[in-house]
Amino acid sequence: MQLKHVLKTKTNLAVLLGPQLKLLSKDIDALLEDLEKEEKENSYVVHFHRKGLRSFFYEEQPLAEPSAKQQFWESILNQLKVELDEFEFEIARAILENIDHRGFFVGKEEDIAKSFNIHTEVVEDIREFIMTEVEPVGVASRDYKEFFLVQIKEMYPEKPELVERIIQYFSTGEKDEEINKLLNSLRLTPFDYGEVIYKGGSLDIIIERDQGDWLIFLADDFVEFSVDERTPSTEEEKEKRNRAFRIKSILKMRKNVLFRSAKLLVERQEEFLLGKGPLKALSLGELAQELNVSISTVSRAISNKYVKTPVGIYPLRFFFQRRTKDGYSKEQILRAIKEVLAEKENLSDSKICELLRERGINIARRTVCKYRKMLEKG
Repeated sequence: MQLKHVLKTKTNLAVLLGPQLKLLSKDIDALLEDLEKEEKENSYVVHFHRKGLRSFFYEEQPLAEPSAKQQFWESILNQLKVELDEFEFEIARAILENIDHRGFFVGKEEDIAKSFNIHTEVVEDIREFIMTEVEPVGVASRDYKEFFLVQIKEMYPEKPELVERIIQYFSTGEKDEEINKLLNSLRLTPFDYGEVIYKGGSLDIIIERDQGDWLIFLADDFVEFSVDERTPSTEEEKEKRNRAFRIKSILKMRKNVLFRSAKLLVERQEEFLLGKGPLKALSLGELAQELNVSISTVSRAISNKYVKTPVGIYPLRFFFQRRTKDGYSKEQILRAIKEVLAEKENLSDSKICELLRERGINIARRTVCKYRKMLEKG
């Protein structure tokens, strides 16, 4: 099966599409609710979703739901099992046992380091890894300042000046209209992020493997939204008609972004989807560049979306792993260094660099040193 969605998008979407842009970040259930409401209130809308949507894209979750903190905690642990070795995982677990109900780290790294007989900086490296590389981004932040900075770096990697301005705000308390708007768009606590834990319900994307081919199914393909072409007779009708056309444009964009996201992760993360390897580097920036939209638009579109794969159900955002400046994901580097050290112990950082180059991984010695510290067991 081959699905194709073609749409030329524009970058200034907030101006182009107005408040209806929020439909990008809705999951399929919330989207259908909004469309049904719009159909009732807007005579220019004709909307329906085909039979079979719920039965095909709905996944039952029969287990009793745990508490909110437990849900997030278990989700993060499942992600870390993919990322870390056994010893690192135990350190990560100790860090998570010292987060409060909001998701902030309230323990002492020195105490954790002492209990594992390791350097404090190793604990700090793993805490930073949790904070920046697993979903929801920002878990295990020390405070609001650190949490806000992590979010800004994630959402606007192309605007490092925003980080400096936020730091200045925390120092002086002064903020202009842009910073105030930015702060209002941020999550207030790490656990204020409902899409991370899959508790059963509708899926947005299904990726399946059939006789060597990858199949991609979108719940959005079951949604039809038509606009009445009659000429409006009043300003109110004109606004309703314009709003309906804006919604139609957003729905086309959703399909395009979700399909291209799924297609890109199949191409880049095929080994992971087959259960044969780690996640590779795949940034939101790559997808944004391919679609010719901003990273913030892509971020909205993949938020709150779940994808069912041959290896389980994940938030779509889970598959987007930031690159290091050397071009690899952290997991790729960690695993490669572990494999080299497993073959021969007591290697220098320079020798590890040399052996990694033989594997086609060209990274700096200081990068090896940084990630090697995460693998040391004290």
